[in-house]
Formats: sequence, structure tokens, C-alpha cells
Amino acid sequence: MAEKKKGFLSKLGFKTKADKLAEEAAAKAAAQQLVDEKMAARMAAINAAALASAREQDETSQGLSAEETAARELEEKRLAEIQAARDVARAKQLAEENARKAQEVADEKARLETEAKAHAEAEAARKAEDERVAAETAVKRAAEDKARKDAEAADAARIKAEEKAALAKAKSETETTALKAAQAAEAKAREDAKRAADAERAAKDAAARKAERAERERLEAERLETERLAIEKATATRLKKEAEEADRRARIAEEVAAREIAEREAQDIADAKRAEERAKRAPDPEPLAEGGFMGRISAGLRKSTARMSDQVGAAFTKRKLDDAAIEELEDILVMSDLGYGVASKVTDRLREDKFDKQVTDLEVKIALADVISDILTPLERPIVFGMAKPQIMLFVGVNGSGKTTTLGKIANQYTKQGKKVLIAAGDTFRAAAVEQLTVWGERAGAPVMSGSQNSDPAGLVFDAIKRAREDDVDILMIDTAGRLQNRTELMEELSKILRVIRKQDVTAPHHSILVLDATVGQNALMQTEAFKDTADVTGLIMTKLDGTAKGGVLVALSDKYALPIHHIGIGEGIEDLENFSAPVFAAALSGVADALDG
Repeated sequence: MAEKKKGFLSKLGFKTKADKLAEEAAAKAAAQQLVDEKMAARMAAINAAALASAREQDETSQGLSAEETAARELEEKRLAEIQAARDVARAKQLAEENARKAQEVADEKARLETEAKAHAEAEAARKAEDERVAAETAVKRAAEDKARKDAEAADAARIKAEEKAALAKAKSETETTALKAAQAAEAKAREDAKRAADAERAAKDAAARKAERAERERLEAERLETERLAIEKATATRLKKEAEEADRRARIAEEVAAREIAEREAQDIADAKRAEERAKRAPDPEPLAEGGFMGRISAGLRKSTARMSDQVGAAFTKRKLDDAAIEELEDILVMSDLGYGVASKVTDRLREDKFDKQVTDLEVKIALADVISDILTPLERPIVFGMAKPQIMLFVGVNGSGKTTTLGKIANQYTKQGKKVLIAAGDTFRAAAVEQLTVWGERAGAPVMSGSQNSDPAGLVFDAIKRAREDDVDILMIDTAGRLQNRTELMEELSKILRVIRKQDVTAPHHSILVLDATVGQNALMQTEAFKDTADVTGLIMTKLDGTAKGGVLVALSDKYALPIHHIGIGEGIEDLENFSAPVFAAALSGVADALDG
């Protein structure tokens, strides 16, 4: 189809794009051929000139004859012509190759143009087909829309007709229903009116009841408030009376305590003076009581031992050790101030070895002695002095515990050992305390350093430490004011004394000794609790064991606090302060010593 179109256009004198390209390629090939021919001629001329120049040089250098020169020129001409022919042939070959390449380019352009034209025709055909399909689809869709609209119109007409028929039918039914509804509405109105009347009556009744209840609640609240005020008034009156009574009792207790302390101090002074007079009259020490050291301890603990031994003896005369017996024994031991811990240890030991067997009172006493010895033996510790000088000993305790008397007895022991002792009367609040300590110092042969009444005890302690160092004293013994463990300001004063001591010597006091009165019983536990931290207690001494039945408290105290025990006091004499021995104390307190002697 393309060739027919091309021939037709050629006949009319038109040239196609391919023809134009072919002509352009032919013109370029002819031009190239002309250039090649010119180049060939130029190359031939150049070659001839080169050969002529070479020949001239040869002739000049070789001196050739005319015939030789002519022959050489002919040969050179022939060679130049051959070379020119070769150059022309090469130029033609190049021209042909250029023409061929131009034709190939023209053919490729023609092919591309033909393909582009075919693609354009195919695209035009596709678009025409798409337009045809779109037109057919539009026509079909229009027909469908018309059919749907016609159907919808028909359905609407049918529905309208049905609605008219339904309205006509409903009209007749509505008339009947309206009559019934009117009747029902009338009945409902009558019922609503009745209910409204009932509700109004109920609301009025409820309001009346609410008002009545509010009035009753108001009256009840007024009654309760009146009663509360009366109770508060009566309570306030009672509390006021109780407070006044408590104040009165407190004042009486303070007066009694002060009187007892004064009487005790006076008695101590009198005892000290009587002892001093006896010592002057009989300088030799009294012999130990019958039975030696054990007898002396046993005699001192007689009151503590007697009641417990009697009760144990009465309860365990060939008795079977069952749960009831163990419970009874625990009660006896607790009543003897040994405490629940010690009582449990004794009964556990008996339960382990003797349960459900016949036991005697001696076996019970031996078990008790074993437990007491086990508790106390690790705490049996005499006072041992270190290398520091002076050794500072601080004595603390409550009023009336025998602190001052104990200090005097220990000072007497040390001076007899050849030690140089200085006593500081740190209780500056009681004139009798200084007087009592002075008596003990004179008996022990130790100077007593004191201040004015109500002066600062911490300042006195400071001066005492300074004097002890200046006088090369071995032992400085500091007495402190008796103070109740529940008096905060007094305990703070004790803390101040400790601070002053430690400013002089960080390792002091080297011995902080708590003196306890055995007659106070379980109260000794509270005293120990208060003093052990405030005064950094290093050991304790228990006094007046000979005057009480509560000596077992030493065991309970040791079981709880495990403080070293240095001495025990079993008499008023200057020699009646014994080094503590756990086995001897256990045998004496349990009654084993008396049983064996008997």
C-alpha cells in the first residue's frame, strides 16, 4: 500500500522523505568521491615531489649519469602512477563505503518512518474502536435508564393506588377506633384523676410524718446534747478531782521518797560513823561467818533462798514431774524474781531428763543451780585496770541504791592494795551526800574532792581529772547524783558528765559501774535499761542482797542484759562487799548449799 502511494506521488512530481534522504545521501557520496579524487591527485603530486626530491638527493650523493637518471625517473614515474592508481582505488573504495553507509542510514530512516506511520494508523484505529464502543455503551445505558425510570414510574403508580385503597379502608376503621379511643381516654382521665387525688393525700400524709419525725429527731438531739454536756461536765469534774488527787498523791509520794532517802542517808552516815567507831575500837577485821565464804554468801542470801526453797520443798516431795508440776515450778521461780526466761530454762532441763519420773526437791534445786551457774559464769568478771593513768571509775544509779557506800568500800580495798585513790563527790545537790562520802574517804584513806552545793557537777569532774593527773593518782572514783531513770533532765546531766570526761580522755570512763539495790526486785530491769545506754555501763554491782527476798532478780537481769558482774553487797560493814562468784551464788540462791550442809 505504501509502494502504490509512493509511485502515485512520484508521478505527480512529489518526493517522499525517503527519496529526499536518498538524494541527500547520493549527493554526499558524490561530494565525498570528488574529495577523495582530489586527495588522490594531491597524494600523487606529493609522492612525485617526494620521489623527485629523493632522486635529486641520490643523484647529488651518487653522481649518476644522465641515462641512469632518466631511467630512474621513468621508474619513479611508473611507481608514482601505480601509487596514484592505488590511491584512486582506495578513494573509490572509501567513496563506495560512504555511499553504502549513507544508503543504510536512509533505509533505516525509511524503516523507522514506516513503523511510526503504522503505529499511528494502529493507534487511530484503536481510538475509533474505543469511540464506537463508548457510543454503543452510552446508547445501551440510556435505554436501560429509560426502562428503569418507566418501571419506577409504574411502581409509584401502583403504590399510590394501593395507598389510596388503604386510606379508604383505614378511614372506616379510624372512625371506629376513634370512638373506642375516646371512650378509653375518658376512662383513663377518670383513673388519673383518682390516682392524682390519692397521690396528693399520700404526699400530705408523708409530709406530716416527715415533720413529726423531724420534730422527734430534734427533741432526741436536744436530749442527747444535754446528756453529752452533762457527761462532759461530770467527766471534767471527775478528771479534775482525779488530777487533784494524783497531784496530792504525787506530792505525798515525793515527800515520802524524800523522807525515806533522807532517813536512809542519815542511817548510812550513822552506820558509817558506827562502823568507824567499831574499827577504831577493834582494828582487826571480823572473822568470816561460820562456813567460810560459802557460808557468808548463803547467810546473806537467806531471805531470797528461804521462801523459794520452802515452796520447792513443799511441791516436790517425791512427786512425779508432769505438766502440772512443771507449771507449778515455773510459777514458784517467777514469784522468786528469776523471770520467765530463767524459769523456762530450768523446767526445760528438768523436762528433758526427768519428765514423767519421780523428782525430789534437791533435784529441782540442783537443776536450778546449774541453770543459774550457766547464765552467770560468763558474767563473773572482777574489775581489771588497764594502762591508762588515772583509771577513771564512774558510779551511777538511782537514789538509795547504795552507790556512795559501795564506792567507799571499793576505795577502801584499793587503798589497802597500795593504790593512790582520789574521790570526786559529783553529787553536788545533796549536802548529806558529800558528808557521807567524806566519812568513807577518811575510812579508806583517800582524799575527797567536792564543790559548793548545787554547783555544776561536770565542772567538778573536769577539775578532778586535772588534779588526778597533777597528783599522779592511780584511780579516780567519781560519785554521781542519785537520779530516777524516768527523769530526762537528770539523765541529760549524766550525759554531760560523760562528755566532759571524754574530752579529757577519749577512752574514759574506763569503768562505768551501775549500782543496783536488790530490794527493788523487777524494777532493777527498768533501771538497767535506762542507764546502760546513757552511761555506757561496763559492769554492775548489786547491793543489799542480805536484806531482801528478791535476790533472784540478779539472775533475771543477767539473762536479759548479760552485763559483767563485779561485786555483790551482803552487809553494811566495810568488808561486806564480796567479789562475785557465779557457782557460789548459784549454790546459795538455789538452796543447794543449805541442803548439802544439812
